[in-house]
Amino acid sequence: MQKIDLKKHQQRLDRITEIFAGMVTHADEQAASRCPYRDRFDQCTAKFRCGNQQEAAGDDGLPQCGHDGSFDYRPAWETDPQVYDKAKAKLEQIRSHASRRRPS
Repeated sequence: MQKIDLKKHQQRLDRITEIFAGMVTHADEQAASRCPYRDRFDQCTAKFRCGNQQEAAGDDGLPQCGHDGSFDYRPAWETDPQVYDKAKAKLEQIRSHASRRRPS
């Protein structure tokens, strides 16, 4: 059996790490504004009702994703807007309380 050149092996691992690091960075950036249920054809693949779904354009029956990337898409999934508003207010209260407790 041929011996493994450890230096070349490490170079290959470093190259793979570099490739995946770029992919992860791009995915993190996209996740901040692109709905994770929107496919490459701009169809909504969510298995639940989303407020951004639009009438299906194709024969496959999948609704179009109406999310344009300019807003936080997560509230569209909330079926009770009052629950979302209450949770948002509670988070703000926690942040405010925590900032007051921090030393200056």
